[in-house]
Amino acid sequence: ASTFLEPSVLLSQYQFSLSDQLNGNTLFGRGLSKAEYSAAERRVDDAELRLRSAVTIAYIEVLRLQARAEQAVRELHRSEEHLRLADAREQVGAGTRLETMQADVATGRAEIALLQADNAARVAKLRLVETLGVEVPAEQIELVSEFDIFDPSYSLAVMVTDATGRHPTLVAARADRAAAHSGVKVAKATYFPSLTLRATWSGFTREETNPSGTIDRTIANAEINAAATIGGCNTFADLYELSAAAPPPPFDDCSQFAFSDQDALFIDTQLRAINDQFAFSFQNEPLSLSAFVTMPLFNGFQRQLDVERAIARRNDLQHQVRGLELQIRANVTEAVHNLDTAYQTVQLQLENTERAQEELRLARERYQLGAGTFLELLDSETLAAQAEVDQIEAIFGFYESLVEMEAAVGHSLPRPGE
Repeated sequence: ASTFLEPSVLLSQYQFSLSDQLNGNTLFGRGLSKAEYSAAERRVDDAELRLRSAVTIAYIEVLRLQARAEQAVRELHRSEEHLRLADAREQVGAGTRLETMQADVATGRAEIALLQADNAARVAKLRLVETLGVEVPAEQIELVSEFDIFDPSYSLAVMVTDATGRHPTLVAARADRAAAHSGVKVAKATYFPSLTLRATWSGFTREETNPSGTIDRTIANAEINAAATIGGCNTFADLYELSAAAPPPPFDDCSQFAFSDQDALFIDTQLRAINDQFAFSFQNEPLSLSAFVTMPLFNGFQRQLDVERAIARRNDLQHQVRGLELQIRANVTEAVHNLDTAYQTVQLQLENTERAQEELRLARERYQLGAGTFLELLDSETLAAQAEVDQIEAIFGFYESLVEMEAAVGHSLPRPGE
């Protein structure tokens, strides 16, 4: 019996695999990804529109409150002038102490109104900074934009058509609907078979850490084979000699089959060279190609559930798009009417302010001449102040209506002359 010990070896290998799978998801998944990307971009446009509207409203609010503060300054100056007039009339005996006290109270109220108006303007600036998302002291912000009152001759039909065609909110909803439609295709594609292709390249090395045992066994086997060859050669040579015939080559010289030291050295050198493979002298294996076809049969009705969910989402978005179209039509129609009303309100309020200021001028002159009472002057002053406040509200109400109109249409509107 012979016992052979397994030699210790060093091994290394490589393997490269390429695989691809073709199924319904790969067919329609790219379209779904593109649709979802487009929908995300449209939602960004919608967010920009909302942010622009919010910043514009905050900007207009600051201007409105600053105008109210300026009106409060004018009202304080008028109250102080009326106080001086009442005091002067009291000094010459043409007025009473009560009138002077009433003028003093009116001046105090005007000071309080101015204080509150200034604070409201400062708070509005802080809100504007918050809406802008910047870190700037509100005191360093100065608003320089000016808005003109113009006749809004916008066509309702044109505005509705424009808004329903490219309003960012509606465009984003339509993009979501398109993505949902692609999602239905992907869900239905799960019924399709799946084809998988794979290609594999590989190789390995095997090197014995001590090849002496293998070499010795190989040399021993070679010596045994050489001895057997010599024995066979001698047998044939003896047969030819008995037949009195000369042995032909190669049986005429059996010593040529003898195993020599040079043969042992050659085997040793060859085997050591063959064994020297670690770590990158790879023996490449044949290229492996494989293909698999998978046919889905039953998965507990999960595919049917996914398809129905995708269809329900698509239908829901379809109804949302329809609802948005109706809402935008209503918003644009309302905004057009509100803007026209705001413009007419401004025109009427300008006339009211002129009449109130003229009435105040006449009441002041009557009081100076002694033909009118101080209560009449206070009433005229109150009416004039209220008319100025109403004018400010009407003007900035027109601006706000214009911003709401642009938000309803979905983009900035051209001004007259643009």
